[in-house]
Amino acid sequence: MRIGIRIVVGIIILAGIGFGVLAYMNRPIPQAAVTEKIGEQLTEIVANHDSLSSALLTIYSNRTGYFEQFAVGTKNRTTDQPVQPDSQYHAASVGKTMCAAIYGMLVDEGKINFDDKINAWLDADILKGLFVVDGTDYSGQVTLRQLLSHTSGVGDYFEGPVISGEPMLEMLTSNPNLSFTPEELVAFTRDNQAPIGKPGQQFYYSDTGYILLGFILEAIEGKPYSAILEERIFQPLGMKDSYLMFYQDEPADILGIYINGIDYSDRNALSVDWSGGGVVTTMNDLLTFMKAFETGTLVSDEVYEEMTDFNHRYDKGIYYGMGMMYFDFSELSFLLGLSSMTDVYGGVGATGSYVLYDKEKDTYFIANFGSLDFAEKGIEELVKIRMIYDRMIVE
Repeated sequence: MRIGIRIVVGIIILAGIGFGVLAYMNRPIPQAAVTEKIGEQLTEIVANHDSLSSALLTIYSNRTGYFEQFAVGTKNRTTDQPVQPDSQYHAASVGKTMCAAIYGMLVDEGKINFDDKINAWLDADILKGLFVVDGTDYSGQVTLRQLLSHTSGVGDYFEGPVISGEPMLEMLTSNPNLSFTPEELVAFTRDNQAPIGKPGQQFYYSDTGYILLGFILEAIEGKPYSAILEERIFQPLGMKDSYLMFYQDEPADILGIYINGIDYSDRNALSVDWSGGGVVTTMNDLLTFMKAFETGTLVSDEVYEEMTDFNHRYDKGIYYGMGMMYFDFSELSFLLGLSSMTDVYGGVGATGSYVLYDKEKDTYFIANFGSLDFAEKGIEELVKIRMIYDRMIVE
């Protein structure tokens, strides 16, 4: 699922705050008080937002030794069953980070190069019409790098505009039991949307591009994408609570995931994700994954450095590499820069799901809110949580 973030942090929390107030808000507090205040913040979030049933958060720091997991709310809005830190949930576009990681592994193995053309694996029937601009078909020029970094020019089936028919989100809202194959998702873009530009011309977030990446992985590895995830990521890392929804023999007993007030956790419409973000997981599994990605277990330092070259501007203070976003808080808000809030990067999903890493402070932030309303608010709440956590007295 696309993550449509438009954040102005000064409006979120800091507008009108003077330097004296900012200094007061940044005064140090003990670790126990930090944990208590974060718990209170999450409880308030769930209580004040009808679109949520729960909020999950993990903070893990190698530098300070802080490791706390928070679970607030209920499994969904129709039950009083409380959520747990190990509750499974649909992680939306965080799955793109896993897809990109597999490409990094294949580059390390010498099987591919990021600049390989995608028509080496995808036939003309799949590519037909996806990259035609002003009558010229540019599909032969599109590279893996461009798909991974959302610069290929292909449309976006999930939130992109349509030139015919209903937009995807309207279809899903009117019929939550619609079911899609990956081929049908690409066909939606082919039949109902137009390319947004020539390959490499501009950044444009595209779930369609990541479906194509899934097809390419299947062509390279000769097996289903679900099996590739299992063999490349889940099994080697011991991520026993993670799987690709609809494509593995696992029960879809997950936390509520709300789009326009409807719980899609048990609806076929979640098939709208695949290699672009159809992974069910837990906070612990995502911590395991991101630590392995960051510390060189999955890919070499050289490949990881290339993947984390965040040179594509998504929006003010937000940049994209390959399968990951980067948040420059000083650019998002002048006052956040004054508060010395360090930057983070990692996987981000449209339902307020993320796994983010603060390299400077060697700290991981993992959360799930489970609502499309939290595409922006999830990061806004991270800012508020960071303003609490960053005040912690390190003993």
